[in-house]
Amino acid sequence: MVSASEFRLGVINERTDKPDHALTQFSALHRYLERELTPHGIGPVKLVIADDINEMANHIGNARVDALIEGVMPTLVIKRRSVELEPTLLVWRKGQRQYHTVFFVRSDSGINSLEQLRGKSIAFEAPRSTSAYFVPRAELLAAGIPLGADEERNLPSDSVRYVFADSEINQAYWVHRGRTDAGAFNNGDWDRLPTGIRKDLKIIHRTRPVVRWLFSFTPKVEMSVRQAVVEALLEAHTNDLGRKALQEAARIKQLERLNDQDRENLNYWSTVLEKSQ
Repeated sequence: MVSASEFRLGVINERTDKPDHALTQFSALHRYLERELTPHGIGPVKLVIADDINEMANHIGNARVDALIEGVMPTLVIKRRSVELEPTLLVWRKGQRQYHTVFFVRSDSGINSLEQLRGKSIAFEAPRSTSAYFVPRAELLAAGIPLGADEERNLPSDSVRYVFADSEINQAYWVHRGRTDAGAFNNGDWDRLPTGIRKDLKIIHRTRPVVRWLFSFTPKVEMSVRQAVVEALLEAHTNDLGRKALQEAARIKQLERLNDQDRENLNYWSTVLEKSQ
């Protein structure tokens, strides 16, 4: 069992080009948790930062992390690698409780469906993105459309070739400028696109919704620690320090307990992920 004197929160760095990005992003939440947990005899609170999903899976598998705050698909990927994780709280991020992926193309492309993407190219965001990689990849495979990385050789002629653009705005720019035929990210990113770009693009497909982000515990965390952490996070949006910490940590609005419908949603996407591997 994890000692009640320590709590280690795991996060994955979103910006591979900026090694300190996650530290800057989650420092305020780290300080908030230390303030809230110290009266319960819990401390120190440590922030464990991984560069990618594989590194975080290793940290959790080797008992170096007690909880993870991440998107749905990275969380489910880690769970599938025989690493025990228990999704406990739903995280509202960028004002969204849930979202869905939109596939988009240039309005003048003549492409109107996923089927017409065969033999074309698509820009994803990054390998750890739920809505801009895992979900659209799974959707294409479920439609019977093969895909592979752009640099792969000997792909079937009807394959969709994909590249990573590193950010949602880059995805949109690349499609707008004809660098790729299509892009895919969440509906919130679509709504935030500059009007000058969005007016030349169109959505050709929308996926089923997926919950926004998750806060998950490893099963060895003592119940007293778990309860104190959950209480602190559920109340964070009700006080100034907590709201500031959440806003800096990936623009989180609030956290709430997962309900039965949320868990059904996670089960659905877990099945989709398994079929797409």
